[in-house]
Amino acid sequence: MALNPMQRKSRNSFLLGMMLTLLITAVIIAFLFLQVTKLKQEADELEKSYVTVYVLQTDIQSGTNITIGDVKQARISKNMLPSDYISPAELTDTTIAKVNIKSGTVLTSSIITESEDKITNDIRMQEYNMLVLPTQLEVDDYIDIRWMLPNGQDYIVVSKKRVMDCNENTVWLKMSEDEILTMSGATVEAYQATGSKLYAVKYVEPGMQSTAIATYMPSNDVINLINADKNITNEAMTGLRNRYTEAVKKTRQENINNVLNQYSESSLDNIEAKIQEEIARQQEARQMYLDGLQ
Repeated sequence: MALNPMQRKSRNSFLLGMMLTLLITAVIIAFLFLQVTKLKQEADELEKSYVTVYVLQTDIQSGTNITIGDVKQARISKNMLPSDYISPAELTDTTIAKVNIKSGTVLTSSIITESEDKITNDIRMQEYNMLVLPTQLEVDDYIDIRWMLPNGQDYIVVSKKRVMDCNENTVWLKMSEDEILTMSGATVEAYQATGSKLYAVKYVEPGMQSTAIATYMPSNDVINLINADKNITNEAMTGLRNRYTEAVKKTRQENINNVLNQYSESSLDNIEAKIQEEIARQQEARQMYLDGLQ
């Protein structure tokens, strides 16, 4: 049926409107598609700018081992991180804190290092109750054990040992075979010299401070025992030989031996008495420990 002019005009207007609507809709869809694509690209770029790092979950003391249980993984923008941040793959079982670190801190190479406290076949847990301990000594502190003679001479016997446990008068340390024998020699000689003392001193920032050089040299009897001990590795033996130079031997002969000779008459009685005191203290501490388990 033929359309009159008014109907034709109305139909053309409707078709034109539909075309304009479709065109506008297509433009809007295209615009939205471009926006979504742009946002996705920005999100992808933002995701690429984030890295996985370790963040501490607890406060850590200087010199303390940092374990997996002390940290959690977090995704943080590179723009907010220091350049020396460490990745999860860089955290090892021997990682320790150089300084005191607060919870929430991102681990970086500037605040951690690798522990020198390696576990070798000759490492044993040793208990000492004849040392004069610092008043504020705590577990995970690091100490040097020193021997002070009555005339004021002062020697480092073993250095930078981590306190595994401690109480009022006893300390537990991981010691190598040569350190055990060296401590035994120093203990006997300290008992010989009335008025001398074996004592511990704390490191302030063990993670930052280098290990002190031991200056005490055991007697020839102890050295011979060390040389004959198969439990001591070649590396440790080389270190001992380097430590006990001829100059140190001469110093010992002139200084330590002279002091010990002053007490030659009473030294054996004093050694026996001191060892008995050690045994009694150890038995008392053992009984207290057993009582605490009940």
